[in-house]
Amino acid sequence: MNACLVALSLLCVQSSAARRVAREVVESFGREAVEAAEPRVLRLVEAYGEEAAVVLRRVGPSGIQAMERFGASGLRILARFGDDGVRLLAVEGEAAVAALTRYGDEAVELMIRHPGVGREVLASFGSQVLRTPLRTESMITLGRLSEPIRNSGRSAEILQVVETYGDRACDFLWRNKGTIFVGTVLAAFLHDPKPYLEGLKELAVEPASRVAQDAASRTNWTLVAISALLVASVWLGVRWAWATRRSRAYVLDSPGGRP
Repeated sequence: MNACLVALSLLCVQSSAARRVAREVVESFGREAVEAAEPRVLRLVEAYGEEAAVVLRRVGPSGIQAMERFGASGLRILARFGDDGVRLLAVEGEAAVAALTRYGDEAVELMIRHPGVGREVLASFGSQVLRTPLRTESMITLGRLSEPIRNSGRSAEILQVVETYGDRACDFLWRNKGTIFVGTVLAAFLHDPKPYLEGLKELAVEPASRVAQDAASRTNWTLVAISALLVASVWLGVRWAWATRRSRAYVLDSPGGRP
């Protein structure tokens, strides 16, 4: 019995403290908001403790709905990013929470620095893009290049170059998008990108005649000749059979032919 009384007393003390903190928080919003907001703030303080009160004092009433909707993840984003976190949750809340869960705070920071496009680039490249020091314009360019980068089979290496050289690497990829993703050209660039980025070397694309010569040098001409003879033999055989059949039909149809 005494244990139950102690437990009830503790709950009452905790509830009283939560109500006091909730009222202090709401009063910091402005007196006109007290009546409407206090029950909601009280529930958040009871659920998440003093941290919820600290965050709400920082971001104001707009943080209430974000915390109610996104729970502990919303609280974490607001605690780390403040008003920027409020704006992100209002526009891209579901994606921000998913990015936080999968990649951590760095992904949320990326989405805040690059509104809209940050989410798209994360979807294309995942954690590979978290440390790329790009302007938003370059991040947009990277998003536009996402398909050829992925199709190259060397996205990790390309993004490593972008991480090392930043915006100028992204600009270079965009200016040379028509040739840079050719296998041999890309391999040469990735082997030592600095001279290309500094204009000391140019991308070398082999002319069509050279490509044709290389292809010819790798061709097994003996096999080609044998195949051609076989095709010609079959064709001649078909023609001979067809001519023989027509000759017999002509003889049978002639007046002197046998019935």
